[in-house]
Amino acid sequence: MWMLRATGDPNRVIKIESDPITGADVVRPASTFHFPACKPCNERYGKTLEARAKNAIESLMAGKSLAVSHCYWLLDWLDKVRVGLWLGYNMLHKEEFAPKFRIDQRIGIKDRVAIVSVDPDDRTKGFGLGGMDNQIFRTSQAGMYLKINNVRILSVSFDGIVSRYAGMPFPKELLALSENPEASMALMEKTDYRVKQDWKAFDVPGATVIAQSSFWLANCTDDETFAMYINGTTIPRFRRIPRIRKRADLEQFVRTHLISNAAGNFRYHPNSRQKLRFGRAKDNTDWHFMRSLYTLFIQDVLPLNPKRMVDPDGTRRGTMQLAMLWLEKAVQLMLRFRQLGAPDEGSFGLMVDELQHVYRDWEELRANTLGQWARDASACPPLKE
Repeated sequence: MWMLRATGDPNRVIKIESDPITGADVVRPASTFHFPACKPCNERYGKTLEARAKNAIESLMAGKSLAVSHCYWLLDWLDKVRVGLWLGYNMLHKEEFAPKFRIDQRIGIKDRVAIVSVDPDDRTKGFGLGGMDNQIFRTSQAGMYLKINNVRILSVSFDGIVSRYAGMPFPKELLALSENPEASMALMEKTDYRVKQDWKAFDVPGATVIAQSSFWLANCTDDETFAMYINGTTIPRFRRIPRIRKRADLEQFVRTHLISNAAGNFRYHPNSRQKLRFGRAKDNTDWHFMRSLYTLFIQDVLPLNPKRMVDPDGTRRGTMQLAMLWLEKAVQLMLRFRQLGAPDEGSFGLMVDELQHVYRDWEELRANTLGQWARDASACPPLKE
């Protein structure tokens, strides 16, 4: 409600989304765009996170700098809004599946980044949402575009999405577990532990980037993995150094200090009181931000969506289902580019490569099925007259 009041008449009629079947605009009074929440969460968010977010957003709209501590509030709030919208649209569309998690289980548990642009000359009021019209968002709540008056924000969060740029160990591939395809394991890649300066994937020239890396400590199941995450370089980067005295202490998330390019180069900000200034994107348009979001989905989120499955014995194999799901997401995102009037020819190569993988998986599945049928047939006794 604070955001609705800050952006105009809270009872004004706004476009909520496009109908997923007809494509028609869904419009309703802005103040009615809310969904049920339990009383404890509703009160806790209202008294803490929403109040802090209001403080941060109002400072940005006024062109003021933000303390690093306020940037954490902003990242938490963006997690809350992103997952809350996913839950809300799930309810709005009367989806048949029940969500397996709520907002509390998704704040600050994955790598996250916000690309923020503040236009001091923009006097318009209103808010807009984008990026929820695809299977990437629907399956992982990975990103969204949010405009609040003169502030534009891309919010993206996914497993290991900024770790490779933050000088932390990062996943080079995620594998779905055959016993539970909704869960995954990561094939980790080592790092030189240097904070990269080439964040091309998140580069919206002129805008300010704030980011934070996160990992689940219990995933350090062997000495090599533990040493990758817990060493003399990484420990000073942790916002809170974990206490590990017994096995149960591993059941926690560890988050790094804030990373930002606000001072000109990308670096960690251990001082929570440090003030960061936010710039204006050179191409400060909704079109450019939406195009940047879909580009991020294709180049950095989609490659980490599982394309192979791993069995309990460690065998890795492709499956038709995963290949088709991957291809569906790729095709859908390319259609979004076309709707924006901005096809990205370079990204079509990803689709062609994956289509070839789909055909190979299909031929392999077909050969295995025919082979198994032949073996079964040879084992059967001959038919009697």
